[in-house]
Amino acid sequence: MAGSYNRGQIQAALAETNPAYSFYLDLETGEVLKVPDADDSPDAEALRNRVMDGYGDRFRYIPGGNPAPSNADIESWLEAEGLL
Repeated sequence: MAGSYNRGQIQAALAETNPAYSFYLDLETGEVLKVPDADDSPDAEALRNRVMDGYGDRFRYIPGGNPAPSNADIESWLEAEGLL
């Protein structure tokens, strides 16, 4: 399932430490979505619902917390998700 993914956005998501957001790779666009976890606005709720409805098939969660992710970290994540 190799696709064209925005590796810069994946790297930034892997490095993210703000617990107020979750990051998901959109397999259709190759872009990373920044999803606000604590925002109760209708737009934020609609985005969360869209991601959860397509989770696994269209969207893949990107765990953050790596202060300096390398290209190898990106490759490892893509491989673990079955995207290489």
